[in-house]
Amino acid sequence: MQKILVTGASGFVGSRVVARWRNEYKILAPSHSELDITDRESVDSYFLQHTPDVVVHLAAISNTWYCEQHPDESYRVNVEGVCNLAAAAARNGVKFIFFSSDQVYNGNCESGPLSEDVAVAPENVYGRHKLEAEQRALELCPTAVALRATWMYDIEREGMPVHANFVLNIARAIKDRTPLVLPVREYRGITWVRDVVEYLPATFALPGGVYNFGAECSMDTYETACCYCEMLVGLQSGPLLQPDYERYPEHERNLAMSTDKIFRASGGRICFGSTMDGLRIFAEMNP
Repeated sequence: MQKILVTGASGFVGSRVVARWRNEYKILAPSHSELDITDRESVDSYFLQHTPDVVVHLAAISNTWYCEQHPDESYRVNVEGVCNLAAAAARNGVKFIFFSSDQVYNGNCESGPLSEDVAVAPENVYGRHKLEAEQRALELCPTAVALRATWMYDIEREGMPVHANFVLNIARAIKDRTPLVLPVREYRGITWVRDVVEYLPATFALPGGVYNFGAECSMDTYETACCYCEMLVGLQSGPLLQPDYERYPEHERNLAMSTDKIFRASGGRICFGSTMDGLRIFAEMNP
């Protein structure tokens, strides 16, 4: 069995990665006390002791508001932590896979879907730190794979944490009969985390570089939510969903990504459908 080091193994994505792949791989899932990614000596010692074959780095501070309020902490975790792991992976000949974010595109004014080659200038701390982490990690470890992930969703599952996400926000609005306000001037892919987890092993063979990693979407967030509500046994969105035309006044927020590059690089093994395709399958399997 290959040994896969998964950082952030108790988190939203990490817990699902461990649950799905623990029988096919030997999963190393250290706690923070066992592996502090912000401490280079801790990282080097862990690699020396456990000799992983692949690192899947999922640990991060992903709350964008928190990063704005605590930029130094965000930098230590989201940039320096990535660099420590990338350097150790390069020294030990280990494949390094790490999650970046569609937030690197939040300053772009072009219409989507956006490719990895488009020039980016993120407008928030989280996006800027993710972009710097990509650049520095690939300098340290040219074979590293940076996966620009979208907003992900799932329902509550036993033993696995869940956070506020697209489908849960709508489910709670339906249950509480509380209107949900969603932006019209925002375009972004929204992905079932199950698909992200399923495709992850196929990323181990990718050439080093940056890849968009998630469902594509051509609709704005409000329109996506309306279509999803109609999909739920014909539920009419009506007053349940309210459009927000004022958010993102300076320019439309386009995080919609093209996945052509990762499809080609993986020989077709990584083939994300559209956001609506994923939501349709999710609704059928989780009525």
